[in-house]
Amino acid sequence: MRNPSLPALTAVLLSTAAGAQTAPVTAPYTVQTQPGARSGGGTVNDVALWVNPADPAASRLITADQNNGLFTYALDGGELQAVTEGTSSSVDVLGGFPLAGGTSAALVLSASPTLQGLVPYVMDATADGGGLTRLSPTSAPLDVGVTYGTVRLARLTDGTIQAFGGLVSGGGLRQFLLTPTDGGVTATPLRDIPAGDVQGLAVDPAYRALYVAQQGQGLYRYGVDADAGVTGTQVVGLGDGGLTSVGRIALYEASGLDGYLVASDPSANTFVVFDRRTLGRVGAFQLGQDGGTDAVEQSRGLVAFSGALGTAFPEGLFVAHDGVSSSTLSDNLKLTSWGNVARAFTPPLVIAQQPADGGVDGGTGKDGGSGGVIIDPGGNPHGGGGGTDDDSGCGCTSTSVPAMATLGLLALSLLGRRRRN
Repeated sequence: MRNPSLPALTAVLLSTAAGAQTAPVTAPYTVQTQPGARSGGGTVNDVALWVNPADPAASRLITADQNNGLFTYALDGGELQAVTEGTSSSVDVLGGFPLAGGTSAALVLSASPTLQGLVPYVMDATADGGGLTRLSPTSAPLDVGVTYGTVRLARLTDGTIQAFGGLVSGGGLRQFLLTPTDGGVTATPLRDIPAGDVQGLAVDPAYRALYVAQQGQGLYRYGVDADAGVTGTQVVGLGDGGLTSVGRIALYEASGLDGYLVASDPSANTFVVFDRRTLGRVGAFQLGQDGGTDAVEQSRGLVAFSGALGTAFPEGLFVAHDGVSSSTLSDNLKLTSWGNVARAFTPPLVIAQQPADGGVDGGTGKDGGSGGVIIDPGGNPHGGGGGTDDDSGCGCTSTSVPAMATLGLLALSLLGRRRRN
């Protein structure tokens, strides 16, 4: 059998690497929200997913509205609740926050310019009026007097619940430890990071990573631990890896170690996908209906969730804010199965294996927020195994572009050695 020629192997390698820079694929959305009269239009800044542990199909989306406050929507797109006690520039949710009396609830944090701080709420599916209520109505917001443009919650591997907020005035990032106090919550500042103008945040406890989208700069990675210092590493700069601008970012956890980091590129109306282990660019996609009508544009929020959410979204969920929706003559949210996104790529992206009993979260331990109790793979910053076997039962696999490029380089090296011999 003839050995492949060096030019042939080079062509394969170049073709593989070029696959990371191909034109964005298009995935169809299946549901869109219908904003009510209370929510106005053109004012959504962020979106978070609360997963109902008793009935995943009854989970809710929470939007941060810069003119009105918080709104909740069912997964069929219908508006459920409005909390209009102040404006909101960002929102996130994390389940299992301990409350007085040994109970727990999903904690929701809203970055409120009106109330100048981070305002805590809880989500209760059985409550009258929609379920989203202020956690401690008589107390001041967390870190009162400070305006935040971005907020994300995380449960780290040591079990602590922490919050990360991007400051509006002067820019930068502040990290807090959250603890329950007298039926409320106390935020203890842990670290300030001079991270510039923060547009998006994502926390990956498994890799002890904090990802920050910095306006005009690109995507950066910091250590998530409070003692990890304040120096970040650039993952990708603007103009590199097909990223022309950077907005909100989200983590898709296919298993304890596999998955993707998804970054919104509002200028290009695309979402750029990076491999969770290697941080190499996998590709980009857009959301639109058949024929490309009413595609998502100027997105200011996204959710990527790997767990099954009833019969409508059995393969997980991807949600994107659409800043220019011709369908509703306003901005709204577009929803689709993560499976639709995954199969738009060639080869397909990973789709998390769902538990046989139809459980909530596909094994990630998440409640729709940014955090999850996940085994720490030895502190390896970018994965690649880190000496830890991944036996998490991921439903399917795909080889990232950086991994395939490495295999190609190895093949060229072996070919060269064989010829010399």
